[in-house]
Amino acid sequence: MNSPTNLLNSNDSTFPQVPIIKLVSSIGVGTFMATLDASIVFIITNRIKEFYGVTPNTVQWIVLAYLLVMMAFTVIAGDLGDKYGNKLVFQIGMVIFAIGSLFCYLSLKFFINSILWLILSRIIQAFGATGMISNGMALVTKFTTTKNRGTAVGFNNLLISISVILGPILGAVVSQYWEVGGVFLINVPIGIIGFIMVHLNLPKTQPLDKGRKADYVGSILLATFLSTLILSASLFVDIELPSAKVWAGVCLGISILLVPVFLVWEKKVSNPLIDFRLIKNKKISIGLFTAITKHQGYIVIIYQVNLFLLSLAVVENEIQAGLIIAGLPVGMAIFAAISGKLSNTVDARFLCTIAMSIVAICLGILAIFVSASAPVWLYVVISTIIGICIGLFQSPNANSIMSATPKEKLGVTSGLLGLTTSIAINLGIALSTAILTFVTSILSTRNGLSPFSPDNYGVGLQWVFGVFALITAIGAVLSYFRGPEDRKETTGVIIQGHI
Repeated sequence: MNSPTNLLNSNDSTFPQVPIIKLVSSIGVGTFMATLDASIVFIITNRIKEFYGVTPNTVQWIVLAYLLVMMAFTVIAGDLGDKYGNKLVFQIGMVIFAIGSLFCYLSLKFFINSILWLILSRIIQAFGATGMISNGMALVTKFTTTKNRGTAVGFNNLLISISVILGPILGAVVSQYWEVGGVFLINVPIGIIGFIMVHLNLPKTQPLDKGRKADYVGSILLATFLSTLILSASLFVDIELPSAKVWAGVCLGISILLVPVFLVWEKKVSNPLIDFRLIKNKKISIGLFTAITKHQGYIVIIYQVNLFLLSLAVVENEIQAGLIIAGLPVGMAIFAAISGKLSNTVDARFLCTIAMSIVAICLGILAIFVSASAPVWLYVVISTIIGICIGLFQSPNANSIMSATPKEKLGVTSGLLGLTTSIAINLGIALSTAILTFVTSILSTRNGLSPFSPDNYGVGLQWVFGVFALITAIGAVLSYFRGPEDRKETTGVIIQGHI
């Protein structure tokens, strides 16, 4: 009988290779669409608020509902991919996402008296997105080898970075010159094209364990835990909901109580949703943790610097603020592909540790010098450097995680990797806002100035960047201890059909 270690490394190189251009272009349509939609929605939130005549507290559920579903079901969708075939679940996800996008458009077109229909349509979209995000990287891993996997991962991340850049621009253009619902409708033809490309270019993936029973209880426990955890962070900084902090505490308490229940259940059940032997592999566990710190390292720039510059009238509008930090997504896009190629031969522990260390230093510099009088070029330079380092980090880290995963768990691990984005963005925004609110409130009590006066706001933001510099530094140190990469082929897939 295989030991846990042997089991994790007992994979055969039985899969065919698919040309990288076909592979990445086919899968990239889905990941591009899901990422593009997220960034587009952020840019049109205010327009939707005015369209329905609702409060900011209500309109936030257009984003929050989407993210909560992503949080709750990404890993579950990956498990379904392992059970029924990653390609099948990926394609189903594309169809559901396109249908949800059409419903979003129809909600804005015909149900103009209630935002509820748009929120429900966003939930449908999110279910589709989980199928694509959780199985996309699994498919990349299955149809590549250790010699070219980093390149494929790099190009996939390049498409994601490009979508981050294009999202706000496309959203602004479509909503201004066509109609606000048009940003959702464009997903329908893209989804159809993507479905056809995946169908034609990728071989069918044979389910690896047809007889395995799904862990429904574990799925429900994980979904409830993640939903209540992120909901608690979102409610804690809600200034409009009555007794928001009380409800935040209730949600946090529920999520904490569910942790031991989930762990006991997963150890007890014969086919757990999350095989904890995966987490014992340092490349996977450290890779997933550092992915969260990586996302937090840049989301604090995107979210807080924008608000800071706009609130203090350093810039006149969102476009100017976006241009100041544009170097971040551009740097990510350029170096995502370059670092992917490097990760074929250079260990992820070196690339990721160097990248995360520089990000920590950059955040530390902001913690010292950010203020209302700080020059604009400081934000431009720091954002660009951080973008380059994030691009240098993400592809090697993803390559390291997926290459260390056994073939029968690629969907689950891909889902966990996709889950790090939602966790980091939600916690990053909530934690940075909580720190900022806490510090500025104390300063306001002491000096009598408004919490968000230039002086108090600047000091509060210094504390935010200081805390996140420390978090990123911890990620940098841990990243080195994932160990050297095993360049032997460790993943494979049984397929039907041929190239």
